[in-house]
Amino acid sequence: MRILLVEDDEMIGEAVADGLKGEGYAVDWVKDGNSAIIALDTTPFSLVILDLGLPGKDGLAVLKDTPVLVTTARDTVNDRIEGLDAGADDYLIKPYDLDELSARIRALLRRSAGRSDPIIRRGRLTINPSTREVLFNGES
Repeated sequence: MRILLVEDDEMIGEAVADGLKGEGYAVDWVKDGNSAIIALDTTPFSLVILDLGLPGKDGLAVLKDTPVLVTTARDTVNDRIEGLDAGADDYLIKPYDLDELSARIRALLRRSAGRSDPIIRRGRLTINPSTREVLFNGES
């Protein structure tokens, strides 16, 4: 799965990108709203992790059809309502735990693929993305 990370904070961006790459995701990281729009116009992504307070263009101006998980320090109820009403699929307030971010990513990717069950089954093959366990005929 390819994820676009839109985050202008170096420390947060590096930690999130490294964490997601460690979980097996392909991560493209951009640091401003204009670069995010270019990336979304030229590359297909499975998910966007989007900060709202960006240089160039505000994060809400970047929302597209791709599933979007907003990560922001904007923490009022009105901010969350505005983000979700603008098209975000989920909203996570900074600072956040990388494990929670990963769980929310898995949930969004499942829903966008039309699945509610976290386990992927294809014939005799079973994949559990949250534990990274793969079984064939019931064996690891």
